[in-house]
Amino acid sequence: MLWDRKESLSAILTSGTLKAGAGFARTRQITGLEGRAGVQEYVAESPFSYERNCLLYLPKTLKRWKRGSREEAAMVANHIHSLICSTYGHTLVLFTSYTLMGSVYQILRDNLPFPMVEVWRHSQEEIQRFKTMENAVLFAAGSCWEGVDFPGDMVSSLIIVKLPFAVPDPISEAEKDTYDSLESYIQSIIVPDMQKKLRQRFGRAIRTETDTCVVSILDIRAGKGGRYHEEVLSALPLCQMAEELKDVQDFIRSRKSVEYYL
Repeated sequence: MLWDRKESLSAILTSGTLKAGAGFARTRQITGLEGRAGVQEYVAESPFSYERNCLLYLPKTLKRWKRGSREEAAMVANHIHSLICSTYGHTLVLFTSYTLMGSVYQILRDNLPFPMVEVWRHSQEEIQRFKTMENAVLFAAGSCWEGVDFPGDMVSSLIIVKLPFAVPDPISEAEKDTYDSLESYIQSIIVPDMQKKLRQRFGRAIRTETDTCVVSILDIRAGKGGRYHEEVLSALPLCQMAEELKDVQDFIRSRKSVEYYL
């Protein structure tokens, strides 16, 4: 209705997550601008030096486990434990499932030498408590995926446990029926929406021009050779890459001062 108004209309739509992957096709679709003339696109590059200050860690040791199984929770917990120790706390762990978050938290709660905070729905008090700690670990889902600010060394390790694919609902199921094939629906709708959400999650890592952070994705589909490896890379800024835990340790040691470990 907005674009069909007869009087002269100019509008600027701006956000850090309008672009998905290589372009704005999905945003044009959901805003009613698909196929309309006179639409111009522009990408303003970030002032942050991600290539110097951010390391993207996609571990090559990930294995496939049955979703929701105890083996999956144990594997995720093992990777998170290693990363937290490598970065001396200062960690935000983002989950897409409260069930998996609870299981991993229970496994790690007595096995880490750092304070741990678990955030459930709308728990701003816990987030504020995390901010007062020196080298704590915050387990979160939902509300912490966007709109929270952890500048400086507070979050020097961001762990994204799973790629943020949307949960199917009646609306998405109806939308799927309008496509010729499941693959075309996935590439046109599911993947671009995941990319935008992933970019939002990634934004929790670097909040100022001097921040340094390791971003780890513990989803085998994101790693080299994984089904969505290229889509993940195209959604994120250009960063240094790593597949070995030692590279994470070396990066943190090269970027942090002695005070970071106190």
